[in-house]
Amino acid sequence: MVDSMMSGKVKEKLFHKDNKGKTLEEVSGNFFDEELAQPLYPQGRTARSLCRQCNTFLGKYDEAYKKFFDNDGSPSIIKGYQKLTRLKIIKAIFAKFLSVPECKGQNFDFITFLQDENQETYEGQWELYCIKRDYSTDFFGLGHLGTGVMTYDEGVIFVLSDEKFIFHLMDFEPHKGYKSLNMMDLLNKTYTLVSGRDLHDGGYHGQFMIQEMLKV
Repeated sequence: MVDSMMSGKVKEKLFHKDNKGKTLEEVSGNFFDEELAQPLYPQGRTARSLCRQCNTFLGKYDEAYKKFFDNDGSPSIIKGYQKLTRLKIIKAIFAKFLSVPECKGQNFDFITFLQDENQETYEGQWELYCIKRDYSTDFFGLGHLGTGVMTYDEGVIFVLSDEKFIFHLMDFEPHKGYKSLNMMDLLNKTYTLVSGRDLHDGGYHGQFMIQEMLKV
């Protein structure tokens, strides 16, 4: 990286003719994405940044997810939002998995679903489920906010969570007895949040927590 800077590569990149008309912020940001991100973060980050254009495009869904987050996913409140807003909430979560390190290299078939903000249907192989955090999901009151993956004979489950919710992205039908909210149900206006206390033996989340503890 230092050699790159000393060789004049930065200057060459910043003042390349293809950058004419772009702001310095855009040019320098693209240089970071293309040249510096890998040397600085060779093992990836907790959530990888996509290219700046991708982040800008997908970022428009974040405002919708904030409504879901701020209102604790309350069905009585979320159902009052327009269908397009509820659709954006779903797409915001799908989009978050694109920057999960464990998902790197996956050829997800929901990309076109995300590219068209008005597209309401997705009939691909991946399903998105949600669990609301409570005392039973967080050992000793400490919530696991990392990412991860669980592998089964049937397929894989990618895990992503924040301070209030745990999300599972799966490419197979859930095992019998698995309980959670299928995020596509938000489009129906009638849905029920599933919390940790509703899970049998901790569900997939419990298995994931055990898996993570065994790594230590």
